[in-house]
Formats: sequence, C-alpha cells, structure tokens
Amino acid sequence: MMHARLHSPLELAGRRLRNRIGFAAMSSRFGEPYRVSDRMIAHLASRAAGGAALVLTEAMAAAPSAATPVRVSVFDEGAFAGLARLAEAVGRHGALAIGQLWHGGSAHHGPRGLDSVGASAVPDGMSWTVPRVLSHAEIEGLVGDYADSAARLRRAGFAGVEVSAAHGFLPLQFLSPVTNRRDDRWGGDAQGRSAFVRTILRAIRAACGPDFIIGLKMPAEDGVPGSIDAEEADRLVRAIVADAPPDWLCFSQGSHGWSLHWHAPDMHDPVVPYRHLWRRLRRAAGPVPIAAIGRIPDPAAAEAILAAGDAELVMLARPLLADPHWPEKSREGRAITPCIACNACWGEIHRGVPMGCSVNPHAGTPADGAPPTRAARSKRVVVVGAGMAGLQAAVGAAERGHAVTLFGTGLGGAAALHARLPGCADIAPAITHLADRAQAAEVALRIGTLASAADVLALAPDAVVLATGAEMALPAGLPPGTDLRSIVAALLADPTRRFRRALLLDLDATPGTYDAAELLAARSDHLLLVTPRETIARDSPLLVAQGIHRRLAALRVALRPFHEVARAGSGRALLRHVLTGAEEEVEADLLAVSAPRRPRDGLAETLRRAGLPVRVVGDALAPRLMLSAVREGQAAADAL
Repeated sequence: MMHARLHSPLELAGRRLRNRIGFAAMSSRFGEPYRVSDRMIAHLASRAAGGAALVLTEAMAAAPSAATPVRVSVFDEGAFAGLARLAEAVGRHGALAIGQLWHGGSAHHGPRGLDSVGASAVPDGMSWTVPRVLSHAEIEGLVGDYADSAARLRRAGFAGVEVSAAHGFLPLQFLSPVTNRRDDRWGGDAQGRSAFVRTILRAIRAACGPDFIIGLKMPAEDGVPGSIDAEEADRLVRAIVADAPPDWLCFSQGSHGWSLHWHAPDMHDPVVPYRHLWRRLRRAAGPVPIAAIGRIPDPAAAEAILAAGDAELVMLARPLLADPHWPEKSREGRAITPCIACNACWGEIHRGVPMGCSVNPHAGTPADGAPPTRAARSKRVVVVGAGMAGLQAAVGAAERGHAVTLFGTGLGGAAALHARLPGCADIAPAITHLADRAQAAEVALRIGTLASAADVLALAPDAVVLATGAEMALPAGLPPGTDLRSIVAALLADPTRRFRRALLLDLDATPGTYDAAELLAARSDHLLLVTPRETIARDSPLLVAQGIHRRLAALRVALRPFHEVARAGSGRALLRHVLTGAEEEVEADLLAVSAPRRPRDGLAETLRRAGLPVRVVGDALAPRLMLSAVREGQAAADAL
C-alpha cells in the first residue's frame, strides 16, 4: 500500500476513520435556497466514493440570524429530510458525514448588511458593514442554536460537526481583540474572548454526547494588524482545550478583508505554507489532533506532514474537487488529476454561479468521479488544436471508445507558455497528465503539425472538434510585434534580455496578463502597467486579485489606471487619460500589449462546406479562461 500513514485508521470520539483524509468544507452553490439539493448530495457522495474518510459539508447556517439562500439552513427542521439523505449517501460509501456550522456575523461580500450582528460595533474588513452589537441574551440564544443545529445533524445521521471560527466569521469576531471590544464575560483577555466558542463546544457536546465528533476551525494567524498572530492563537487554543477540547483543531489562516487570500493559497504560493504555524501550536493543542489544511498538493506532501507528527489528519478541498478519487488513487499508486491551485473554483462562486474546476470538467455534474461512458458506436474523430480544450476533447473522446487523431503545434497550447511564467509551474503537470491519458487511450498524436483542411479531410472523420485557440489582435496605431504573447515567448527564449523602462498596456485583464507582468518586472528596471479601466484584475476572483496586487506591489510595478497608449515608437509612448483626454509622454524601451484575443476559426466553414460535422470549443469559439475551455472540450467529447 502506498503512503501507509496517510491510509492508516484513526479514532475520533470513539468512531473509526478508514484513513487520515478529509474533504474540507468548500462552498459550491450546488444547493437549493436554504436546502440540500440532489446536486449537493451527488457532489459530496462522490468524494466519499473516492475514498475520503471524512466528508465535510460546505458552511451551513447554524442560526436564524445567519440565514442566507446560498447556505443550507441547518437550524430549520424543514431541512432535515435533505440532510438525512446527504448523510445516508456519504455513509453508504464508508465515509463519515460532518456538517460545518457557520454564522457570518458582520462578514459580507456585497452591500452592507442591515441584518448584521457582531461582538462589537467594528466594521467588517471587506464590506465595511458595522454590525448591531449582540446582547448577552442573544449570545446565549446563539449558543443554543448551534447546539440545536448539531443535534439535528446527529438525528439526520451525521457523525459530527466542525464549528467554523475562521475567515472573519462570527466566532472569529469574538476571538479577535480587534473585533471584540466587549468588557463583559464575552470579551477582554483570551479567556473571555474565547468564551463564545468554548460555550458552543460545551453545548454541542452536552446535546450530542461523547461519540459525536466535534472539530474546530480557527486561524493560527488571521493577518489583521493587532488581531490574532501565532502568540495570541497559542493563548486562545490553550483556553479552549483546557475547558472544551474539540476532537480536532484545523488552522486555516486569513480573515474577512485584505488577508482573505491566505485562506486558499494559490499556485504562486509555496506548498504547505502554514506548516510552521501548526508546529508552533502543537504544544498548546495538547492531546487534540491537528488537521492540516492549505495547499497540500499531493500524497507525498500529505504523508510527510503525518510522518513528521505535524498533524494527524489532512484536510483537502481543491485537490478532491480536481479528482474525487484522490484518496483511493493515492493508496493504489495511480495517477491523480493534479489541482493547479488556480482558484478558478472560488472565482465561479464569487461570480454567483455553481462551482467549477479547471482540470475536472465534470465537477458538479452526475458524471463527476464516474468512469467514462462508452459510446454506442466508435467514430473517427479529428481534433485540431492541442491546447487544454483540444487535449480534453481528444482524451474524453478516446476514453469513450472513439478513434481520435489530434493535431497541434504543441501540447498545451497557450497554457504551456503560461506554465513557464513566474509562479505558474503548477499548470505543467495538468498538461502532462492529459498527455499521459491521451497516450493511454491511444490518441494518434500529430504534434508539430498545423493541420490544413486537406489534412483533416484525408482522414475522412465522422466528426471534427476545432480547438485552434485565439491570437492577440493589436489595436490600430500600435507598432507590430508588441503583442504580449510574442514578447513573452522571446523573453523566455533569451533569459539574458533586459530593459530599462518597460510599459505593459492591459486590455485583457486575465490572470495570465499579470503573470506576464511579473516576468517583465523581473527583466526591467522599471515597469509601468497601464489600463483604461479603473483598476487591474477587476475580473479576477477576489482571492486571485489580492494576490496579483500584492505581488505587483512587492515588485514595485507602477500602475496607471484610466489611461490608454495613443502612440508609441522610438523609445517613447504617449499616454492619454480616457476621461479627461490629458496626454503625457513617457519613456519605454519596451512596449508590450495584452490585447483582446481574436478566435482562430478559419477551418470551420471550409470543413462544414465539405459536409463534416464541426464543433468549435475553447478560445476558437470565443476567448475564455481554462475552466470554460476544458469544460467545452469535455462536452464535445460527451456529445459524440
């Protein structure tokens, strides 16, 4: 058996876990308003079927004052039937269902909430909502709500709960000296500020008994000045463990504000970035097991954490979204679909749509985690374009039993270039994984060939998938050869090339633009980033955007919003303010333009006129991010 420690059993509250792997709480928007949905059940059951020992729900509203349509109202008896079906579906596959109990308090992403409550009248770090201060009676009422919600979950068949006291939500608002300025029994020193959490834990234990698992998620460092650092976390943990010890402690960093991105470190961050914090709090936790979380990329990293004694459990969210069979594959030594830590999953949630995944196109669908459905009849399929959309289409079609030929100038397409940019190396294993699957499925690879219509017609295919990508289209009046993709390729080919003053015009606003900006910043003495918009990274999910701004600020990249490049040449560029028309000339011995992309779809009409059924996917249909391109590639394969 591979990774013996990871797959050794563990006992929590008298219940036996089959291994040390948990699917961590992860918002999905798969539910119906206030209720569990069939889609949510299927999503969580597939993680149980894939071998996880614990399957945590996403955050569920623990009290009426926490109610929101996008979270299950676990406090409401009307949710019981759905909760029971969920627990049964997870348990059927040998996993333990754990419900995460949540209350947002003052934490709001959007407009300031009129129904917000909190420990003190301190504004939320993101929305600036100032909450109504909870009275003593209301706090005791909330404790009762948490206990009642936990008891309802137990009746529904759940094995336990995790109390969410992380990410700036209400329990953390009580723990933090910044947001808790009370002078009664619920405030003051660490003992007083932890009273709300401790009382909740004791009430749940009293309501649910000693064989009900109770986990606690809180930060070891929340990133808010004057709030919780490792030293303060040590005091809080000691107070909690001495009075109401949970069955595990999970330390998830960041808060609801400018440290939100700490919650889900992305591909630019080091792997297992918070391990030093768990180690520091190990003594404070005493006998309470620690659940590791945060950018644990593969079974080897998880095994190393357990082998060092830094944790007893490993909680995985994004990796098990990317591959629900991660646990069983790690045990058997099989290839795992790698999570690339792009945080596109969170991007979908923040857009208000159901969660998706850049490397698992079936995420959130009935096919998630299921073996490929064999086609009724094998067809000859030609895929033109070996970027992520084309690779996914070719692999998906071949795994369904079709005879597939894949043309492309290079495996991975634009993603392969992106993978060579600073902090983007995680993309490369995803390309390699798809390429390995293509080889195993006997896809005929014609890489290095830019297919013509004649090449396609010569194979007499039954169906064609065009994934020929897109190219940057420079605005009129700007010099040729200044498109960002060409410049990046040239810089990567010549690592000695440098510039004194570089200028990057952002007309695309995709994460790749800002990853390329890091390369330009490293190769120039000064980089000016210009955009006609009011800011950069506006289209990126908040977790990603915060990281972009942080890294570019650290590289001293100068930002110039509300500007365009009116003219450039001879080491100079004329900038124009898009609102006032004011002009300014700047030095620029390099001009790079991240321009809007234009689909390369020229083959489609020719092939259709020849009578072939053609489906266009990815950037060749219209420029899009990897998540959508991969999803469309798989959809094309599923339709064959």
